[in-house]
Parts: sequence; C-alpha cells; structure tokens
Amino acid sequence: MKNINLSYSNSPVCEYIGSKIYELVGLPVHNTILGTRNGKIVVACEDFLKDGDRLYEFDKIKVTFEPHFLDSNGNETNGIGVDLYEIMMTLQEHPFLQNISGVEEHFWNMFVMDALIGNTDRNNSNWGIILRKSGSKEIAPVYDNGNCLNSKWDDEKMQIVMDDVDKIEAEAYKARRCIYELQGKKINPYHIIESMKYQECSDVVRKLTPKIESSMSRIRIMIEEIPVLSEIQKHFFTLIIQKRYENVLLPIYQILTS
Repeated sequence: MKNINLSYSNSPVCEYIGSKIYELVGLPVHNTILGTRNGKIVVACEDFLKDGDRLYEFDKIKVTFEPHFLDSNGNETNGIGVDLYEIMMTLQEHPFLQNISGVEEHFWNMFVMDALIGNTDRNNSNWGIILRKSGSKEIAPVYDNGNCLNSKWDDEKMQIVMDDVDKIEAEAYKARRCIYELQGKKINPYHIIESMKYQECSDVVRKLTPKIESSMSRIRIMIEEIPVLSEIQKHFFTLIIQKRYENVLLPIYQILTS
C-alpha cells in the first residue's frame, strides 16, 4: 500500500476512516477494510443485510407520507428534499417509523458525527431502515461515509490550509456547510449544534462528547497506522477533527452539563 498513488481520490480511505471513527465512538456502522485492486486503493464494505431483508432508504420512506409535509419554505415534501424541518416532521410523524425505537436519536447521532468528520453528503438515500424477513424493522448501521475529511483534496491544498490559522478554522467549522437546508439555504451544522435549538441534538452532544473524547487517542493512532497516507494527510485529518471537537463540541458540552 505504501507505493499506491491516491491523487485520483481519497474517498476509499476516507470511507474507511469515517466508518472507523463511528466504530471507535461506539455507534453501529458497517464493517470496512482497505485493500488494493489494479494499483488503486479500494475499500470493501461488508453487506449488513441477510437473506430476505430489504433496506428502505429514508428517501423512499419520506416520499410515501400523505398528505405531504411542508418544508420551512412552505413547499411540499419529496423524497430527496433535505429541509431540516421537513426531515424532523417525517421522523416524528411518519407511520412507518412510529414503532422503531431511536430513529430521531439515530439521525442526530449521524448529524453530530458527520459534523466531526466533515461528511457533507448524508443525503436521504444513504441511511435507512432494514425490514427483516420476519417483518420486524430496525435501524440500519451507518454506511456511506466516503465524503468526509475533504476526500477530494491533495496534499498541497491541505498544507496551504494548515499554514493559515484563519483558513483552518474556516474549513474546520466556521465556513462549513452540510447537505441539510433551512429556508432554501444549506446550513452550517456547527451553528445548529451551537444554537442548542434542537433538544434532541443537544442530548446527543451531551451523550457523545465524552465518548469522542475518550476515543481521540485511538482515532489518532488509527489514522497514523494507515500506511498509504502521507504525513500531511495524517496531520490534516487529526488536526481538523481535533479542532471540531475542541472548538464546537466540547464548549457546548460544557454549557449543557454546567
């Protein structure tokens, strides 16, 4: 793996790192391993479905609610709509989700963890519910984490950002956007966390922050031990995660527990 060129994309490695961080914090996530194929790094993701199971992704669930919800702009919902208000209404009111424990908490777990790893693409088609062959329903483990940690950046761009205090803070949390929207505009997930407007989000921050803190050394070791990564990549990944923890999650946790 040491002689593999990652310039085409870091997405396989970022899928692995993002998934391992979920795992280290103790949240259900799909199993991944890194390997090589045809001279490139690939990530193998274990199938978490058993024979007869069906995965209902959130967009397929969301679009079936009648009458349609209205988002924060007053527009009717659809499967791919990522308005945060509309998603909350679906989670709270959709009949398909009513007998599944912890669905809303699961969403906010992903919201907070994706903020930590910088995953900008937790869209409605990459998380969902498993309908077992027996008819029971359960939340699918977290999967599809490849769009995290600036997966399309090369070493040069990472180094430029790390050399500028303002740029690294902007990239870490101040100027970030995620896929979710309010009133037609993409939101900064760290602003949502800092606002403490959503009680369920604050509850997750209170629960996960100590787990993240206790996992930070293992996260650093895990990243350090990936032989294909350059020293610049290792430094960038650990630095940006540390800044999000120290400058967003930890201060809010301290307010919530004071």
